[in-house]
Amino acid sequence: MQRFARLFLELDAQTGTAEKVAALARYFAEAPSADCAWAAAMLSGYRPRQAVSTAVLRQAAMQRAGLDEWLFEASYQAVGDLAETIALVLPPPAGASSDGLATWIEERLLTWRGLSPDDQIQRLHAAWDELDTPGRFLLTKLIGGGFRVGVSRLLVQRAIAQVSGLDPRQVAQRMMAFADARRAPTAQAWLRLVDPAETARLDAGQPYPFFLAHPLQAEPASLGPVDDWMAEWKYDGIRAQAVRREGGFWLWSRGEELITERFPELAAAFQALPDGTVLDGEILAWAPDAAAPMPFQALQTR
Repeated sequence: MQRFARLFLELDAQTGTAEKVAALARYFAEAPSADCAWAAAMLSGYRPRQAVSTAVLRQAAMQRAGLDEWLFEASYQAVGDLAETIALVLPPPAGASSDGLATWIEERLLTWRGLSPDDQIQRLHAAWDELDTPGRFLLTKLIGGGFRVGVSRLLVQRAIAQVSGLDPRQVAQRMMAFADARRAPTAQAWLRLVDPAETARLDAGQPYPFFLAHPLQAEPASLGPVDDWMAEWKYDGIRAQAVRREGGFWLWSRGEELITERFPELAAAFQALPDGTVLDGEILAWAPDAAAPMPFQALQTR
């Protein structure tokens, strides 16, 4: 947990993309596989359900810090963040835990859901007593479901590609299920993710190089009769490639970022395409009965 807490602070303090990728790569190179799996999933959007209510968190913190409610609330108003307030008002820890991120989540945090408030308070007190201020801050964020960090899924994929030696596009496709809240990440899933020998179904969704337009280097007449040419409107949409292979569907942006989840309508409609179909084109949206596509700004909301 302490290693991930340090990563969390480092990512929050850095503003440069290269520095964030480097910090992520160091973590993935050093941490155990189970911890890497949980870190990759959460940094990519996975969110465990809230384990303890906000009311219980407040009550546990006030009891452990020996603060009246009015003083705790005044501290919260001054700080502006509940997890940071709790981390700052708690007394120094009695010990230090060497357990990793996976152990803290699987054997502690996920087991607290459904316990009585008194039992949850006891477990919170014990947990806070094993962590320093950054660790307490991070744990409280995870418990309350408020975990957020200034790093995109794309940066996480770049860091994993750097550590594993895989192409970033392979990592992007392999990670599609990592942010799936229906199943928890595992060490085995992480090892498959970073194993260059894993191919077949894992890499089935890889796109072709995008077929891009280029300016003519000569006069049009020198390239043949004008009647042999074909032109079409260039609409202002999102350039994408739809890949339908081995029973799956993947939608890639021109920047080679997976955007399947942003367009569920296309994912549902393209399931009817024959297996092995790849479409390279422009994503457009039409309002009902409209004569022209919606503006690009409408697509940007996705």
